[in-house]
Amino acid sequence: MSVLYATVLVVATFIWGYMFYKKDYHPQPFKVIAQIFGIGLFAMIPVFAYKYIYQNYLPMLAEYQIFRPLLDSSILSGLFYFLINLILLSVVLFTLSGFLSLIATIFKHETIKNIRRAIKDEELSFVTISVMIGILIYLESLAEKILGITIIQTIIGTILFLTIIEEYIKHLMVRFVDDKKLKDIDDAITLSIMVGLAFALMETLIYAISSGDLSLIVYRAFLSIPIHLVASGIFGYYYGLAHFAKPLTKKTVGEKTYRFNIKWLHKILTLKRSTVYDEEKMVEGLGLAVLFHATCNILFELNLAFLVVPIIVIGLMLITYFYKESHVLYKLLRAH
Repeated sequence: MSVLYATVLVVATFIWGYMFYKKDYHPQPFKVIAQIFGIGLFAMIPVFAYKYIYQNYLPMLAEYQIFRPLLDSSILSGLFYFLINLILLSVVLFTLSGFLSLIATIFKHETIKNIRRAIKDEELSFVTISVMIGILIYLESLAEKILGITIIQTIIGTILFLTIIEEYIKHLMVRFVDDKKLKDIDDAITLSIMVGLAFALMETLIYAISSGDLSLIVYRAFLSIPIHLVASGIFGYYYGLAHFAKPLTKKTVGEKTYRFNIKWLHKILTLKRSTVYDEEKMVEGLGLAVLFHATCNILFELNLAFLVVPIIVIGLMLITYFYKESHVLYKLLRAH
């Protein structure tokens, strides 16, 4: 029976991956796809390492503790300590993911260059989104005290926080291994999806084995796997936009496609338009991926799994739309 369940999981993963691989306008060689999928199988390691670190060495980095300064301190001091903890956590995750990528690619020089490039232009989008979530949780706590409203703060906070970590690490796997080899935006989508599929496959096996119920594999093959696929694909699309920020923000292309939304920010901060566009798209990508992933997880926690199915369908349609958009952008960028 275990062989049957394992076969179902592998076949389902292959079908999901093949469906979106075929949507890629100019897909990368199968060798590259296999490599990025293989590395994605180990993307759970930084998640477990994070848990091990806060359980044994840095308890302030636990999802239950990292928001505590916002709830127990004054607004300014709470935000300060909260931000310090998040920066520390971001560095920990960045380091763990970088080390894992180096090992998985047998210390390739290209991986080292990708990590160095990421350090140079890392926009700390993880911290940005986390601060936003932290502020929301703080306001929820305040409303609960003033208005007596019951809020599922622990569920929301924990799920959102862990979802951010998962999406951030999956993105780093792609960025460290393949950042310089992206030919176009749908490469970023496809490679991100492959990491998401590999991550979901390992997560499914771990949950099924630890629970002792292998039948969970069938359930998760058609619910949890596409959730990871869609979330990774969303982040991948925006990562692709950020990666090609310079040509996309040039006048001849930018007016026909995408401009950054905060048009005045680059003037105030004296930054290049492409830099602001890059930052904005990375934050948007992580924020939307987390929103999709966390919404599905919260519905599971509330025993409203039947609502997840239409959300997944909408998500799959959105990824298909992103591929079509990336094809249009490919032609525009090549024509520029």
